[in-house]
Amino acid sequence: METLTGQAKRSISGGVFGMFVDTFDVYLPALVLPAAMSYFLPHSMSPSASVTVSTLLFCVSLLGRPIGGLVFGNLSDKIGRKRVTLISAGGFTACTLLISVLPGYGSWGVAVILVFALLRLVNGIFLGGGYAAPIPLALEHSPARLRGLVGGLIAAAAPAAFLVISLIQVLALRKLPKADFLSWGWRLPFFLGVLLGIGYLVHYLRVDEGNESYWAARRAERRQPVRELFSRRNAKTLGQVFLLTSGYWFAAQMAVSLLPSLLTGDLHQDATNVSLLTLAGSVFTIFSVIGFAVLGQRVGRRKVLLGAACAITVVTALTFALMVHFAEVRTGFFAVAVMGIIANALTSGPLGVLITYLNERFPLSVRSTGYSVGYTFGLILPGLYSVWLLGLGNLMPYAYGPVVLIVLGGLLMTFAVHSGPETTQIDSLTGEARTVERELRP
Repeated sequence: METLTGQAKRSISGGVFGMFVDTFDVYLPALVLPAAMSYFLPHSMSPSASVTVSTLLFCVSLLGRPIGGLVFGNLSDKIGRKRVTLISAGGFTACTLLISVLPGYGSWGVAVILVFALLRLVNGIFLGGGYAAPIPLALEHSPARLRGLVGGLIAAAAPAAFLVISLIQVLALRKLPKADFLSWGWRLPFFLGVLLGIGYLVHYLRVDEGNESYWAARRAERRQPVRELFSRRNAKTLGQVFLLTSGYWFAAQMAVSLLPSLLTGDLHQDATNVSLLTLAGSVFTIFSVIGFAVLGQRVGRRKVLLGAACAITVVTALTFALMVHFAEVRTGFFAVAVMGIIANALTSGPLGVLITYLNERFPLSVRSTGYSVGYTFGLILPGLYSVWLLGLGNLMPYAYGPVVLIVLGGLLMTFAVHSGPETTQIDSLTGEARTVERELRP
């Protein structure tokens, strides 16, 4: 039976740490800005317009990640995972530092929003590298029997980051006067993001690439991995992965990213209560992610993803609609929170299975490129959700538009998973990811 070596433990912990730092940086605006948007925007702006600006500032980083996924994924398959991890970590840490010292609308006017958006775009490009290198490295160094659990632990770092952000947010909102929170309190999570980025860099300096003979030969080749990825041999896999991730992110952006802005902005819920909802939802989601991952290892990742897709299409859509309804009729925040937590945990739960499945879909030679391109390019259309919601707002109440996108996401996931194979375990660090029939436990 394979055991975890010291190198494998450092690689796995690096993958978990990487997902935590990435999620922390990406979702800071989605969770922090709704309570601080008056610092960056004129007071005359309508609530719906404020929500749109807040979501655009979040979405712009999602649009940068496909660029980073393509560039850094190719580099990761060409020069090695560790080098790319250090480059990307240095870049997104610097961007977070610059955001944390931005002045407000009173000092720079509309220019501060433009600068904020530019920094978020560059930040997203570097964060794309955070998917390209450390996560494939962690899974490649994992014993086959533990790969599903490792994928779950990596994915669970995402709600753990939500938990930390929400806790800081709740403490700041409760302990600081509103003027102090708008002036400097919102900066605290960003400063913590900088410290996490520095810690991440220090950690990865101790991680060895491993398999040196393979990487030496790979660096000597003239052929670029990205060309191999887009070859006819990998085209069908890439198309299936793109549909799968696009569907997943359509649903996840509604139940995770949009939810705080929608509740505080358009539905006028108390910002502290919304932060508590996010905090509680993160706790439930951590257990949900690990549970899905363990189940996927036992019965098959394709089977679990297919079941999750059907549940998202029906259950997540229903609970999200009920959450909006309860908020509108002032039923009480407890009912709103319960529906929000269910929608959040059910949608985020399959992430660990998804991460492992995507890595197993590509051979070692293009694994980082395939995984990062599939994962981040699937964010492009869902990342424009503020645009789709504004369009849907002409046909239906704005707050119910996300339900349509959740259903769309679930249907895309169902089709993509159904058209793809069950994945087998990767042979070794130097082996290929095969897609043959697996022997599953009853």
